[in-house]
Amino acid sequence: MEILRTIELGKTYRDGEKETEVLRGINLEIDEGEFVAIAGPSGSGKSTLLGLLAGLDRPTTGQVFIGETEITTLPESRLAKIRGRMLGFVFQSFNLIPTLTALENIELPMILNKKPDPQRARELLDLVGLSHRSRHYPSQLSGGEQQRVAIARALVCDPPIILADEPTGNLDSKNSQTVIDLLLSLNSEKQKTIVLVTHDMDFAAKAQRIVHINDGRIS
Repeated sequence: MEILRTIELGKTYRDGEKETEVLRGINLEIDEGEFVAIAGPSGSGKSTLLGLLAGLDRPTTGQVFIGETEITTLPESRLAKIRGRMLGFVFQSFNLIPTLTALENIELPMILNKKPDPQRARELLDLVGLSHRSRHYPSQLSGGEQQRVAIARALVCDPPIILADEPTGNLDSKNSQTVIDLLLSLNSEKQKTIVLVTHDMDFAAKAQRIVHINDGRIS
């Protein structure tokens, strides 16, 4: 059953009279529980596509569906609710709050939604193997540990879809492998749909399917 779909998706950026076409004619279907890698060279449009799938950016042409809902024309208020319920985000930069501990960073989305659940946060920290680091601040954690905290935070609302944009881009090979193994585990054991943007073909090869993008098109 499809959980993400695009129809003739395109994105053009305008700067004065100059136009840059980043994506064109993207038709993509991703099934529930699938692990898909979106791979391609730098500047090929991978991250732009992920932003459109997430509703973080609006396409110039085409449509994006999350489940049965076409999101491209939704008002931001409704789009935010769908994102909060359906999507978890993991970025290359960990985006942790430096003045909060690992546990507090995971709790933050629940607090902002006025649904604090310290037990849930502790369970997620344990899931990513960092229960012993709960009181440490980001500056006291390695890059790999920070990314695992970010993944735990992405799971707070138990979204069915995890979108990961170059999650190993700032990590060494050992920590990169740990993060990829964690994503694979979330897919196989928790049945999360994973969409991974990467330029690393070794990691892309671990996905069930690779979508290659070159010059803004699926190749």
